[in-house]
Amino acid sequence: MEQINNPLNVYILWHPSLNEGINYAESFFSFLSRDIRDPLSRGIGIPVYFRTGETPVEINLDEAENSAIILLVNDNMILSENWRTYVNNLHDQIKENKNHKIYPIALTNHAFKLTNKIQRINFIRLYEQKENIRLRIDFLLSRITHELCRLLYGQETVSQVTTYDIKQSSAPLKLFISHAKEDGVSLAKGLSDYLQTQTELKTFFDANDIAIGYEFSQEIEANIQKSVLVAIHSDRYSSREWCRKEIILAKKYNRPIVIINLFTYGEDRSFPYMSNLKNIRVNLEAENEEEMFKLILLSTLQETLRFKYQHLYLNYINNKFHTEIKENGILSRPPELLSLLYLNDYKNKYIVYPDPPLGDEELEIIRMFNKEMQFITPAMLPLIGNLSGEENLNEKFLKNLTIGISISEVQDISKYGFEHLHIQDALVEFTRYLYASGANLAYGGDVRYDKSFNFVEILFQLTRNHNQENKKPAEKVTNYVAYPIYLSRTTQDTINLYDVAKFIDVCPPDHLMGEFPQILKSDNCYDKYIWARSLTSMREQMNEDIDIRLIIGGKTKGYKGRYPGLVEEAYLALKSNKPIFLIGAFGGAARCIIEAIENGKTNELTACFQYNYEEYKAFANYYNRRAEDENLEKIDYDELVKFFHTKGIKSLNNGLTEDENKVLFLTTNLTEMISLVLKGLKNINK
Repeated sequence: MEQINNPLNVYILWHPSLNEGINYAESFFSFLSRDIRDPLSRGIGIPVYFRTGETPVEINLDEAENSAIILLVNDNMILSENWRTYVNNLHDQIKENKNHKIYPIALTNHAFKLTNKIQRINFIRLYEQKENIRLRIDFLLSRITHELCRLLYGQETVSQVTTYDIKQSSAPLKLFISHAKEDGVSLAKGLSDYLQTQTELKTFFDANDIAIGYEFSQEIEANIQKSVLVAIHSDRYSSREWCRKEIILAKKYNRPIVIINLFTYGEDRSFPYMSNLKNIRVNLEAENEEEMFKLILLSTLQETLRFKYQHLYLNYINNKFHTEIKENGILSRPPELLSLLYLNDYKNKYIVYPDPPLGDEELEIIRMFNKEMQFITPAMLPLIGNLSGEENLNEKFLKNLTIGISISEVQDISKYGFEHLHIQDALVEFTRYLYASGANLAYGGDVRYDKSFNFVEILFQLTRNHNQENKKPAEKVTNYVAYPIYLSRTTQDTINLYDVAKFIDVCPPDHLMGEFPQILKSDNCYDKYIWARSLTSMREQMNEDIDIRLIIGGKTKGYKGRYPGLVEEAYLALKSNKPIFLIGAFGGAARCIIEAIENGKTNELTACFQYNYEEYKAFANYYNRRAEDENLEKIDYDELVKFFHTKGIKSLNNGLTEDENKVLFLTTNLTEMISLVLKGLKNINK
């Protein structure tokens, strides 16, 4: 499988002294990729990576056609020789390539002193904005989204277009404001005036071509074909013929559409073709007018960016894997019956649409249009070449497979260019695809675990949503829980999760017991020994029940157990010849296992590294004394690493070639990770 390169990668860079840096970074991730506060939401899907630390990880510009480097400059970044060198090197790499751009953000009035090279780039002067971080974030999102739209639409940056001569760069799009004159004209005119007089967007949405309604059908159709449609959905809107035509034409020509909900009382009959679209709510009486216009324009920019990015991305993936899906079979929003009617003469078997995959209830309806047609998302495209004529990717091709998901937080994850939210996001997207493909899921962990790292809680939330969407007998995550953790789960916890969780409580081996709840503290070697033996028993039971292991991230220190949890799970799976998928991009235990397999050595899986923690060293010595007396396998990192290396890549037994596994070890592209895992699972299930 060839490496996937995105149409656009976004990088957020900040010095570790900038405490609010992570707030800015997470806000960009939620806005441009997927909302981390709502794992069930759809997003634009643009990969957003982070770079921080005293010596940030390098950026590989070859991984994307376009790169946007958002540089948050504070005083400590200016004083750091490492950062000045890093930024200068980036500048030198991109100065001859207009597809890659640095967008420096001045957090103080000294930011322009960072380097002479960056001085020549127009800074966004964030320090001039109000100090409220939420308002600053909204301001930045608007400015950067505007710039990203210009980048993908091939326009000059705002800094290259002077306010005195905006004709230097002709606008690629019109903004068509669709409204009913009886109760929508005031907002339409106010929005148009605000855009032309108070914002820089007039250099993107041409100030002379912001249409607020035409009377003749030819002009409407000609303008909408090149427009972003903003529909002011007032009480009278759906009853007006021209308004309805404008919506239908925008869908016919697959244009970006944003619906502004302006209801006062409601409407007698909703217009059925205004669904499946971005929709925001405003209230003319309650809203600050300027803030309302900012919200509308930011949402419009976001949808414009999403539309263009998805168009570029889906076409790129389609061409890369030679699927021969025609241009009109590539949709920039999820399919619906109206969009399919426009494809009446479409002959190809496949329709591709943006992530995430639709639920069964929607697929069931749209497949009535054509039972032979298959509706797929980007991660499914690489699978098409391996299909026989009778196979259908809309069917549950992973039915009867149980996937054990091994995922946990990674210490020092920032040195890989990620933060914890990236692993959360990976769990969400993998879960969506595995459920959509019919797999069963299993997880070993505590439902009461720390909220900031509670992966099992995310799994339960996604499972509940999957069940609601598909209206089928409840799917349940099989949740394996070790002693003494299961003793702390209440009856109320169990009944609250009854519809999504099947708990398997694994008793300690040899009836090893401790004083509960004191044992939960595990503050002595005896209690740690009971915990370790109990965790091993739980992992052995889970390993026996599952078909496949998927390993992402994982602690390498500060864990309970004889080895880091994900390392032990991989060890048990390989011993029993269970297929394993290793995702290495996020570092942690998964990366250590990969290094052991490929090189026969890895720093974090050595006695030297592990025994540096005195508490663990004392526990390991105690464990090994007990192991010798009880004829158990000792803790031995040299033997562990030797085992992984001897097994090698071929022993992963996961349906992928050695080269494909090497791509999976390294890729930072989430779609590529999912595609490779699905491909391997499909091969296994044959």
